[in-house]
Amino acid sequence: MAEAFHLEILSPERPFYKGDCISLILPISDGMIGIMAHHPAMTAVIGDGLVKFRLPSGEERECMVSKGMFDISRNDARLLCDAAAEPEKWAEEAQRRKEEEARIEEDEKKARMDFMKTQLSIARTINALKIKNRNAAHAERPLS
Repeated sequence: MAEAFHLEILSPERPFYKGDCISLILPISDGMIGIMAHHPAMTAVIGDGLVKFRLPSGEERECMVSKGMFDISRNDARLLCDAAAEPEKWAEEAQRRKEEEARIEEDEKKARMDFMKTQLSIARTINALKIKNRNAAHAERPLS
């Protein structure tokens, strides 16, 4: 029986998997790579794609991941990715991420508009004060 190593598949939203596995296949920047226990230390950029891993019980699991990085050393492997989900949930997860990105973009646009409005308001107030000071200076001058 093959030896196990520890695997963590993590996204910012939630950990997808934390536990032991005996083999792992994942998409890296220049193809696919297979990992087993006692793999030499390595760090790699991962791309979008399907990750397959086998548990010590023999069960095979799959997940879809988006870009990120992979690191393994001393039988401890971490796959850090933007998103991870079961293949059948990937489409709805992608739609949810797209909606979230659109919401963030809209919030940023609103914040930029609010900032510009505030700058204009400050500029108008400064100009009004300058005019008021100028008019006050003229009013204090004696007429000859």
